[in-house]
Amino acid sequence: MSNDSNNRSSLDSFSSSRSPMERKNCLKRVLRQTLSLQLENDCTINKLDEAVNEADNVTNETSLQEKISNQQEVLIDSQMMTTSAKVLKTCTGTLTKKMRDYNYADFTQRLVRHLGEGSEESSQPNPNWSLLETRVMKMFRKIANYDTILGTLEPLEKKVIVRKKPEPRLAKQAPMVVPDKVVPQAKAKDEDSVERTVRKIRKLIASRCKETRQPLDFFRLILHPQDFGRTVRNLLYISFLVKDGVVKLKKDNNGDLVVQPCRRENSQRSSPDEERDRTSIQNVISLNIKQWTILKEAYRLEEPMIDFDEEK
Repeated sequence: MSNDSNNRSSLDSFSSSRSPMERKNCLKRVLRQTLSLQLENDCTINKLDEAVNEADNVTNETSLQEKISNQQEVLIDSQMMTTSAKVLKTCTGTLTKKMRDYNYADFTQRLVRHLGEGSEESSQPNPNWSLLETRVMKMFRKIANYDTILGTLEPLEKKVIVRKKPEPRLAKQAPMVVPDKVVPQAKAKDEDSVERTVRKIRKLIASRCKETRQPLDFFRLILHPQDFGRTVRNLLYISFLVKDGVVKLKKDNNGDLVVQPCRRENSQRSSPDEERDRTSIQNVISLNIKQWTILKEAYRLEEPMIDFDEEK
């Protein structure tokens, strides 16, 4: 509180703006006082406090623009801060050395002499520790007394409870019978529907090629303008026919993919090795919905060529 009051009074006293020369002389005077504190030891902290407060007052009076134009004041202020730090470091080191100045041998001899006062034997006095009891006991916290009865009681034997085993309930349940033909019938039904659809597509390709005497455009054949899923399904059906050697997929003179039936003469002339190699290629083409949209806009089909369900 005293430092704050001193700061306020000093600020009030220096409310009138000083000239740069006056501020510079004030800072130099404060710096000389701080440098002299390194040689003196009496009232060092108090004098350093006064010097630092006066330097702070000068710094607070100076505006930023004045500090930029008068850089020598800033240099003196920084020298003042450096010297103050050195003085504080010296004071701290001196205080630490004085606190560590402890001779345990001298302390022991004095303690023995103090505790041996009043004893009859002067050569080897017995220490009277009761002299320190009143002082030392105040430094220890009292611990509550407690007793334990561990080991005085005999543990009781635990009774073993025999529980009845639960009766098996599986015997009461009626045996469950699963019909054997449910799954095979459903599977056979799906396979029959796929085979019927593939046969219809085969007949469709054969009849269209016979009428036009030209192979069918592959994408025009599989494309369904309203359903992307059916387009993918038609693509798989054509791949089944290609794998079985019923139809073949090739490019025409324009580079477009076309589908046409395989002639029986070619299939009969092929050797078993060629037949095995030919049937191992299924020609499955990947098709995403973006490509399907592009094909739909390119062909502009109103009705699909493959327009029949598997269940029919």
